[in-house]
Amino acid sequence: MKAPKDALKSKKQPFPEPSARSSEQVSLSLRAFAAQPAQMQCADAGTGEICPFFRDDTDILIWCVDLLSQSPIARALLRAAACEGWSVGLADLQGGGYSFDADQRTILLDRCALSAPALGRSGYFRHSLLMAFVRALRDVASEQRFHSMENHLTPEAFMILARLRNADCDVIALACAWELRGAGHPHVWRHMIGSSEGDMAIAFVKYLDSAPSATLAPAALAAAFRQWFGEDSRMASSDHDALEFLDDVLGSSQTRNPFGHSRLKADLVESLSVLPGGVCYLAGAGREILADPSFLDMEDLVNQTHLLHIMRDLEAVIVADVPFRDESLARRIFPDAPVSRMGV
Repeated sequence: MKAPKDALKSKKQPFPEPSARSSEQVSLSLRAFAAQPAQMQCADAGTGEICPFFRDDTDILIWCVDLLSQSPIARALLRAAACEGWSVGLADLQGGGYSFDADQRTILLDRCALSAPALGRSGYFRHSLLMAFVRALRDVASEQRFHSMENHLTPEAFMILARLRNADCDVIALACAWELRGAGHPHVWRHMIGSSEGDMAIAFVKYLDSAPSATLAPAALAAAFRQWFGEDSRMASSDHDALEFLDDVLGSSQTRNPFGHSRLKADLVESLSVLPGGVCYLAGAGREILADPSFLDMEDLVNQTHLLHIMRDLEAVIVADVPFRDESLARRIFPDAPVSRMGV
């Protein structure tokens, strides 16, 4: 079953059918991960990093939770998810990232078709999975606040919200990596610098008072957030997933226009950036974001065409298998034929 909100995250994959899921689902409760398994560490001669030895999926998840618990932000997200009854497991999602099912309260992390021991030996895939876990935790927390926003916002506003949520998830992953650096785990931060979010990491560091500090300044997080919109491919990927989701909503709806008519407001934009401790790193920036074309413009021609098709489908009706934009004209030509909306 595909979770409807899976389309909101550019690195998120559709929730797989039960037959394709990992057979092992582990509770997110921190108490369940209190005991460390045996033989959890081995030396990596290439990087000098102490690498974990994973025997199975449980070892992987124990390592993730143990490491993330050393980041104040990640620890708060873990505790919130545990209190809400979320579980986490591994699956081959064929593309990296994560997926979640809000109804079943289940998060799946992509294992990239690697066995548990292989994940332990690969610093790149191990840290990618760790950061995907952080993004997933932030995304499910946001999902509870922004549930079913497609029913309230216009399609264009919903796509902007999807961008903002994706940018926020990447900022939180960056913030947790920086906190782990301060806790003695520099390899996670180095992974972020070498990742596709490396430009965000550089923008983040420029706004910090002192590089060795693990203290997070809201201005540094805001700088990383703004930098997310400096890469066209990130926005195009987010827009593509949001448009696919809007298509699904339109195709399954029994109403002519299942979307709302509201536009984004500054306070909603700012509330998206509230950290677990209550700090809002976009405080006062909501109006600027909604007025700045660099946050709003859609440059990708394929996505532009896709959006135009959706808007056209909202206006068209089908009578006797013939599409019409004017419903009154359709009824005059086919007075006895049933009227349906395109996509239904």
